[in-house]
Amino acid sequence: MRIVHYEYDAPWVGKMRCPNLKCGKETSAWQSSGMSDSCPHFFCDTCSNVIHREQDHTLLYENEPSEKLLQEIAATLPSCPCGGRFAPGANPKCPNCRTEYAHQWDAVKRLTVPFMPILDGSCLIRDRLYSYEVCIGSRSKYWWRLLVNSLTRASRPTFGG
Repeated sequence: MRIVHYEYDAPWVGKMRCPNLKCGKETSAWQSSGMSDSCPHFFCDTCSNVIHREQDHTLLYENEPSEKLLQEIAATLPSCPCGGRFAPGANPKCPNCRTEYAHQWDAVKRLTVPFMPILDGSCLIRDRLYSYEVCIGSRSKYWWRLLVNSLTRASRPTFGG
């Protein structure tokens, strides 16, 4: 999977503080500007990966946001590469303690929310263009992740070939 690098001071990069008072760790996150039309999107129920599919986008613009539409989309959401599932109402999680960052709106209203925070180290899974992992920080951190990814990919078994 590709890795997209953002510097700490890049536009749309900020910090999210863990809502768990015993943790409170700050994590870097990139957030879509809202102009990218990244709705609907769904987070994994286990990790902080997020999925955005054009087929869901098309359904949303052909129909009014509703519980029925949400359930129709939810029935087709795939499993996440981590083994979890992309699900309505799921949110990013603190990488330190796994506490979910709460969202103020219900899952139906969130169908039209274009702002999509992606935590450092999390992946955006898409059915158009390419999917990628977000790396926020120094260039050396980025090169280290590229190296680790290539070594990990080389050691994974391949199937069907």
